[in-house]
Amino acid sequence: MQRLFLHIYIAVTTTILCSLTACRGYQPYSTNTQSDTLELHHAEHLTIIEHKGYTEVQIHNPWKKGKLLQTVLVQSESSNNSEKLPNPVLPPPHRILSFTATHSNLIEELGCIDAIAGICETEYVANPQLRQAIADGKIKDIGSAMTPDRERIIGLAPDLILLSPYENASTYGQLEALGIPIIQCADYMETSALGRAEWIRFYGRLFGKPHEADSLYLAIEAEYHALRALTDSINETDRPTILFDTQNGSAWYLPGGRSTMAQLISDAGGRYLFDDNTKSGSIPLAFETVLSRGGQADIWLIRYSNSHGRMGLNDLGEIHHPYTLFKAYQKENVYGCNTTELIFYEETPFHPERLLLDYIKILHPQLLPDDKLRYFHQL
Repeated sequence: MQRLFLHIYIAVTTTILCSLTACRGYQPYSTNTQSDTLELHHAEHLTIIEHKGYTEVQIHNPWKKGKLLQTVLVQSESSNNSEKLPNPVLPPPHRILSFTATHSNLIEELGCIDAIAGICETEYVANPQLRQAIADGKIKDIGSAMTPDRERIIGLAPDLILLSPYENASTYGQLEALGIPIIQCADYMETSALGRAEWIRFYGRLFGKPHEADSLYLAIEAEYHALRALTDSINETDRPTILFDTQNGSAWYLPGGRSTMAQLISDAGGRYLFDDNTKSGSIPLAFETVLSRGGQADIWLIRYSNSHGRMGLNDLGEIHHPYTLFKAYQKENVYGCNTTELIFYEETPFHPERLLLDYIKILHPQLLPDDKLRYFHQL
């Protein structure tokens, strides 16, 4: 019954939103007679301005407030040859290089897989369609995202490169010297799950798919809000405490208290044990610190990579015996996601509603009795 109500809520919400926006790429509010600025609901590092014949996209610098990281001009589908457009305006690309599997996955979902000529570190790609294209030689491996193979890039002759920027990166070395347009995909720096997902609207315009992208985002946003509404009335005392992941080398890297993961746990009706941290990125902690504070966590969520199949609870204890000291381990409340088998890192950044469903199903299974877990399994 809960799930039936959820589907009805999503359908009605999406219909209303589409009516309000005319499903023409969101009807924007006007700034002047020549251009319209799209009203973004959640993205903080993005501004999209529709002009006659082209779209202006301002990517804000996540590390320097008030500064722009990049301005991109994208040709609109309504553009015609008689219009005089500013230079350079990017037409929909025919051959692109994607430095991340996440953006490659979204491009495939938008129906533009044929435009992908190369991907960095293809061994981490899990999407079946992308894997098949790699096996068939249609998509080439262009090396590490930090040190891509320059000769392979030249040989592929791309018309666009998508990469994730990082702080204090003033140049991209030999990459810029090739004269290929570079899009700095700063979506991963958004502090809300829907904020990052809303970048779909930019990528849709980049690939000449504005209507498809807006419809996709509307559906994601509607389902996320519908799922979140299921947990609104949960009391603080009924919210289980959550711990993430395991130690990696000498440190245990946990999501910051202002990260999208922390927000997702809150929206799922849980309480992240490190939610008082003010960082949005990962925080490295000593094992003893995590045990002291997270040892009593009610539920433990682990992302791991194992080409030999799913991990069991005993496997976790054998990897590091002190893990058996955690309450969640002793109560068998450990849930794992094998990222080798599943499209987790590729899919969830732009589909937070799917991850939210998993979290609610784990934290409050009575709210979604008819749904199955998409990513996680109980160890």
